[in-house]
Amino acid sequence: MNNSLYLKRYVETHPDNKMAWYLLGKDYAANGEIGKANYCFNRAGEVYEAFELSKVPSHIWENYESRLLEIERERDKRGRRIRRVLFVLVMMLLVLLPSVHAPDKSPAHIASSHPGDIQWPEFSEAEVGDKADAKTNSLFTAVAARNHKWPDVVARFLTVPDRLPSSTIILGMERAGKFDVWSDQMPVLYGIHRNTAGAVTIEPFKGVQDECSCSPQDDKPLKGAAEKWANFQVQYAVLSEAIKQFREHNSRLPNHLDELTRPFPNNWLSGQSAEMNWLFPVLTGREKAVVGKGASESNRSQAEELVTESLPSGLGAFPDGQAFFKQPLEVIIDRKNHRLAVVSGSILLRNYEVGLGRDNKTPLGRFQISDKVINPNGSATGTYGSRGMQLSDTNYAIHGTQDIKSIGGNESEGCIRMHKRDVEELFDLVPMGTQVRIGEGVLPAGLVVPKERFSLIHAAEQSNPRKEYNWLD
Repeated sequence: MNNSLYLKRYVETHPDNKMAWYLLGKDYAANGEIGKANYCFNRAGEVYEAFELSKVPSHIWENYESRLLEIERERDKRGRRIRRVLFVLVMMLLVLLPSVHAPDKSPAHIASSHPGDIQWPEFSEAEVGDKADAKTNSLFTAVAARNHKWPDVVARFLTVPDRLPSSTIILGMERAGKFDVWSDQMPVLYGIHRNTAGAVTIEPFKGVQDECSCSPQDDKPLKGAAEKWANFQVQYAVLSEAIKQFREHNSRLPNHLDELTRPFPNNWLSGQSAEMNWLFPVLTGREKAVVGKGASESNRSQAEELVTESLPSGLGAFPDGQAFFKQPLEVIIDRKNHRLAVVSGSILLRNYEVGLGRDNKTPLGRFQISDKVINPNGSATGTYGSRGMQLSDTNYAIHGTQDIKSIGGNESEGCIRMHKRDVEELFDLVPMGTQVRIGEGVLPAGLVVPKERFSLIHAAEQSNPRKEYNWLD
């Protein structure tokens, strides 16, 4: 049996394996069957683009192909052995039990277990490159791919290899419904390293050891930098959203960070951070970081240290287009699943449990956060808890509650109730003006809440003692 037949059988049982489709197309093309080859290349999608347009060494896909062929040959041998055993058994039955009629037809399909996971290509120290240099100079990114299979994960980074940095570390996001889940504890999956000649090598880490029969590299030296990168990206997203909302409201950029953290009702941001002090001039086009006057001494020193000693590994690429979150922040509330999420496009940053209105009193529709108040009506132990965020010019709000048992149910008059730690983190995460969308069955059920909560240093008065709120609690 030739290679094309083996590969054809493999894609019949593994139709989602784009790398297998690519290899089958290569084999058809080598045999001059261009129509069949083009069909296979279309099924291969981005894997075809990656391996045809980039300078990926041929041994990467050749090793993969040899493993696929080995799997199918072994399956073919097992099938033949099973058929021979069944033939012998049938003949014995015919001899020993002549009065019994043999069945008219032999079984149409004999079940056999699927082969184990495909082995991945191994790389020598020379092929991977200088590990120490990669750890200090790599840029980070994150992807979500089914089972973190390397052809799916890596292919998208190889379509334009000349634009790849010399070293990229890929972190893995889990999939939840239609969303990719963000976390500061994402596993380190692969390193993609490009030398000066443009040749690309792929380095697996322990984050994929359950699916890799090779010897993955130790990911511990990268864990700290990966976590800093993930947290920094969230800081970037929050500050970007605050600047965007300020600009839409005032038709200009803020002049300094303090302008975003003024007392209520001009508290676009609830506070500041060292990272935001570094990022503000980057996002607004100013040359020097301006440490907010209202920031505490510790925050000011952190910002100065951050600017002076440079950023953690993988963060120094700003402002060269390395911001991970490309879409604005948005709050989504799910009436069916009693969830409130913070998202950026299809990326899920948080997913909290909430309490909602009885008899569907929490309205469907689109709103925005119009007021952000600490201790609504002057008390953290009052009806609305320690934080409140009003939805547009309505009597609906997202706020805390003393009635903890109501969270997860439908007991309010229409407002969205949250646990204290959740609403306080949300208050810091979403700037004033952030869009809020309330729908049905739009969020996954699993909670997404980090151990270390996002928090900013509050530098201004954000209560509103002059007003008594009468939200529909």
